[in-house]
Amino acid sequence: MAVRYELRDKMAEVSADEAKRSDVPVVEVITSDAFRTLTGIERDGVEALRSLEASETSFVEVYPGFLVGSFAVPDKADPTGDPALFSFYLEDEHLIFIEDGTVAEAILASIAKSGVMRTMGTAHCLYLFFKTLLVDDLAYLGRLEDTMEDAEEAMIERGADITTSMIMAYRRASSRLGTYYQQVAAMAAIIADDENKLMEPADARAFTRVSNLADRLANRAEIIKEYGIQLHELHQTRIDLKQNSIMQTFTIVTVLFAPLTLVTGWFGMNLTVLPGVDWPWMAAALIALAVVTTSGFLIYFRRRHWL
Repeated sequence: MAVRYELRDKMAEVSADEAKRSDVPVVEVITSDAFRTLTGIERDGVEALRSLEASETSFVEVYPGFLVGSFAVPDKADPTGDPALFSFYLEDEHLIFIEDGTVAEAILASIAKSGVMRTMGTAHCLYLFFKTLLVDDLAYLGRLEDTMEDAEEAMIERGADITTSMIMAYRRASSRLGTYYQQVAAMAAIIADDENKLMEPADARAFTRVSNLADRLANRAEIIKEYGIQLHELHQTRIDLKQNSIMQTFTIVTVLFAPLTLVTGWFGMNLTVLPGVDWPWMAAALIALAVVTTSGFLIYFRRRHWL
């Protein structure tokens, strides 16, 4: 369902008929099917948006008189899943968001409700849209890093068994978010250049702030990604230590039973004559030898802190 806002004294929702008769800038959210049948849109813009429709990337392209772009916004509940995809078309008096979901619609509703628009223009509305997309992301990245720190503490102090898939999910999430922030920073920088003079200088400069914020977010995501690599190395080290401990236990058990294995192997041979078989104290001697050698090995292993 289409949603339309009129930018007069404030950002207010209007009907389709009111939007058509409006003599002030209009912002709207429509479906991709509705956009294909929309009149009054530059043909190059329609073709550009059609090419962006299938791509899962955040990108902007500037044309004389208008610009088009697309967003691929990761879901913070599951950054490694499918992103929310939508695109936009901006000209002097018209800003259109094309989506089949609800992300753009929700962001515009929050902008209208907050009343933060100081300039009633499409470019300023797009700037606020970019800003709202990123507004809580520093806190989100902080929570993600805190979760990873808790996992590290659980491994080191409590010996918790953190799975490899969990650690890889942290790395994939930070990588996906870092790529998204880099793309948004590039988009905002291109719009801020305003090479075709589509907006007021103040509105163009505002996008520089968005670009700087996205750059900081990308840097933070890169730090978290490196932290994920360190967490994976710690996890792998713990696995190696556990394997070494198991192998050490097997080795100790093998060594402890080596004397008994030698004796049973010696006297289990199918020979008619073996030295000492007829000696009456042979059994006692073998038992004593086994006790002495086993005790000696145990004392040695304990002194080396292997037991």
